[in-house]
Amino acid sequence: MKRNKREHGIMNPKKPDLPPQAINMDEKGSAEDEALIAQLLHGFDQMDLTIRDPEPPTLLELEQLVNGHRHKLRKQAALEWALFLIIALVIIGGNLFLASSSFVIFAVIQGIVFVGVIAFALRTLQKSRKKVKSGHA
Repeated sequence: MKRNKREHGIMNPKKPDLPPQAINMDEKGSAEDEALIAQLLHGFDQMDLTIRDPEPPTLLELEQLVNGHRHKLRKQAALEWALFLIIALVIIGGNLFLASSSFVIFAVIQGIVFVGVIAFALRTLQKSRKKVKSGHA
């Protein structure tokens, strides 16, 4: 094992290649660096003084925010419920009217809808299987 380390140079690792500026640092460069670092730290201190910590809202403001959001959600739920009832009544009423006026047309439309739903379900299932096989799930 020691022989392998010696052959590959692991026992005596090479020094990293540094640019000449980094090797021959003089006092002037070091002083400039110190001045830039001090200026940067001063800027950070000024930034810390400028940025204030946000104050949390009062309990009353939070309660008003929660109540407003609840009111909005109730209004949206009522609207969705009303739309659902209107659409359901139109579909059911249309089917009852169609069944009472012409049973043959009603049966044909119901058959077409049934076949369409099955075709849509199979197509969706087939696409999801392709995605899983290809690894793009």
